[in-house]
Amino acid sequence: MPNQLSSFITLTTTRGKRILVNINHIVCIEDQTYDRSDKRCTYISLTSPATTSVHVKENYDQVASLITNFYA
Repeated sequence: MPNQLSSFITLTTTRGKRILVNINHIVCIEDQTYDRSDKRCTYISLTSPATTSVHVKENYDQVASLITNFYA
């Protein structure tokens, strides 16, 4: 039975803007820190020609969980 969940997830950029990201366009995610800080963010690399990458406030585990739940 196909998964009925949307392939889009809502995330918040490090600039405070809400965005929708298509899970099918995610190539990789990376746990990162802000420059000269211990504060963490998640870097997402995308295949979309309009946006190739984005930094989001959600931590790595939160983003990974959203992706995993889509494919479960």
